[in-house]
Amino acid sequence: MMPQSVPINHHTQFSPDQGEAQDIIRDLIDRRFFSETEQYGKLADWLNKRRRYKSWGIISGARGAGKSRASQKYDQVANGQRGPLRRVKPLPSFYLKGFTGWGTRDICNHTLKRFNHGARKGKPDDIRFRTKDVFEEFGLELLLVDNAHLVSDKALQDLVECYSCNKDGDDFRIAIVLIGPDKDLDEKLKRLGLRNKFGSEHKFKSLSPRQLVNVIKDFQKNFLGLPKEMEFFDGEIIAALCQASGGNLTILDKAGCDFDIITEILVLSIAQSSEDGVLRLDKPVLEEVLCDFGVYLEPIVEEPDDTEPGAAG
Repeated sequence: MMPQSVPINHHTQFSPDQGEAQDIIRDLIDRRFFSETEQYGKLADWLNKRRRYKSWGIISGARGAGKSRASQKYDQVANGQRGPLRRVKPLPSFYLKGFTGWGTRDICNHTLKRFNHGARKGKPDDIRFRTKDVFEEFGLELLLVDNAHLVSDKALQDLVECYSCNKDGDDFRIAIVLIGPDKDLDEKLKRLGLRNKFGSEHKFKSLSPRQLVNVIKDFQKNFLGLPKEMEFFDGEIIAALCQASGGNLTILDKAGCDFDIITEILVLSIAQSSEDGVLRLDKPVLEEVLCDFGVYLEPIVEEPDDTEPGAAG
């Protein structure tokens, strides 16, 4: 059975004139759907070791491989997906996403705000050590810094200075993991003379076509809520998604599918299908979005039956 439109089994609905539908759909997918791929399992094991032994390292991988999404998921799972931070000790993990040019003050202010420890009256102490005090108060075990290649040199140097050694009898230690693209992060750390501080490296690979098929099956079952016997993503659609995301279907186990592109296609398809405010995914809309990404599906045209009635031979 091949449905042309499927409703999304979720309570969130919206009015077409209330903000951008794409933002609502993106938030919905980010919060409600995650496929636990082989890559995620390996990453979780590696991060558990960093936490346990308070060791430092980096997560590297191609842009769009999904390392940020997987790191966020690990943070949610490690913290019991309890939502806003509460005073629970120890706090297994804290995920922080940096932005271009962020310095030490930007990182610390954002962190303190997340922990509900904003600026106090009067002249604050060194903001770096105020942040460290908050981490110690919560018993933080692992700090994940995403987009580490974008933050300022001074921010990374301060991070190392604050947490690489114990001073004045301070026995508080945490694991620190930086996340960024393959060459960018590695070259930045080498230029700053900090690469040896983050000796352990986990290379996060992009999806293979075979793994993409499993992700789409999960999406169909756990996000769209379709029964197993109902196929919405047929072989042609999956092949098109693979092609659009940079994968090679002729080599099923070769990494190369861009997870971010796949997510973008699904976000745009659902948003455009749901312009009336009812969440759904229409196959013709999905095909149009695939065309926008340079992948064209040929319509299936049935060959006419020219056999005359009663003719034989």
